[in-house]
Amino acid sequence: MRALVLSGGGAHGAYEAGVASALLARERYDVICGVSIGAVNAALIAAGRTDDALERFWHDEFPSHALELFPHVPRLRRLIDHVGSIGYGNAWRDVMGVARAASSLPFLRKLGAYHKTSLPLVARALGMMIDFNRLHTSLLIGATNATQASAAVFRAYTSDLPKTTHSAKLTEYHDLTAENFVMALLASSAMPGLFSPIELNFNGTSNLYADGCIVHTSPLGLAVDNGATEVTVVFVDCERDALVNGSSLGLAEMAYNIATLWQQRLIDYELRIAAATNQIVQLGGAPGKRQITIRYVRPETPLELDMLGFDNRDALVSAFERGAADGSVPARVMLPLPVPESAVAAATRERSSFWDSLRRVFPSAAVKRAE
Repeated sequence: MRALVLSGGGAHGAYEAGVASALLARERYDVICGVSIGAVNAALIAAGRTDDALERFWHDEFPSHALELFPHVPRLRRLIDHVGSIGYGNAWRDVMGVARAASSLPFLRKLGAYHKTSLPLVARALGMMIDFNRLHTSLLIGATNATQASAAVFRAYTSDLPKTTHSAKLTEYHDLTAENFVMALLASSAMPGLFSPIELNFNGTSNLYADGCIVHTSPLGLAVDNGATEVTVVFVDCERDALVNGSSLGLAEMAYNIATLWQQRLIDYELRIAAATNQIVQLGGAPGKRQITIRYVRPETPLELDMLGFDNRDALVSAFERGAADGSVPARVMLPLPVPESAVAAATRERSSFWDSLRRVFPSAAVKRAE
């Protein structure tokens, strides 16, 4: 099963959409997995009302109506700028930054009212771009159950893909329908500060759901857990260096780098699990299973667009086109890693030795060697 995995990142989703448009021009996927803004992009791909829904959304629909839909974003951006000015070593500048940030506290108390006003408008605008009844590719959408402090997955399957019975103790699965489709997508993309958690009801139980990035850094693990063996992951940020000189960074930038490095660690953990699965398959311990191949596309340098720059049409279009250019070249292989021929030979000898030893211990048993 082939999966396209789309991560979160606010307005950086424009880059992701450009990559996806280029990939979809030459490849077909059985399932699209997304979290946060990646969930919106996934829905535009799988159930867009037009074939060019991705491009229309990021080139025109979103930037044209961003300030109508998110009137609080400019002030939120200014608050982040004030916090970002703290920590550069200039005492007077730090004091002014703290003072400006503190002056925004009354605005923060009003965010809930902004959210209630914006939510119906955003839901209506998104509903005009997607249609659940046009779904042509299976969807797996990651979210966070803020009430139960657990991971959540919203799923919709097309007729050509069997419904998985996979479940996990800390992950709940819910089916998408025409009635809950838009609100589930908004719940997955309810970025803290941009939206409050959204209440959804499944099986008679109501819970608050928030941005999927809180528990699903990228839905890579989600794709693998549900049977994907050929996975293409789109990242919206360049890889961070853990040894970067922290003394040259401001408070906000340092916090962002820490969060990004933490996300990379989580992805590394998911990769190790996938690599371990491949080793089991190689040793014949998982009959009928295939090795997992993971490719990825990500920008080489940071995007010239802040995460809340939804109203910056030129920057959004530039990020989309940059993504389309990056997606037009073959994706880089993340897994499996190239194995030296000497290592392959050693593994073969070790495997042969194991079965020969087993035959010597149980000479009368019909031990079939797995080649």
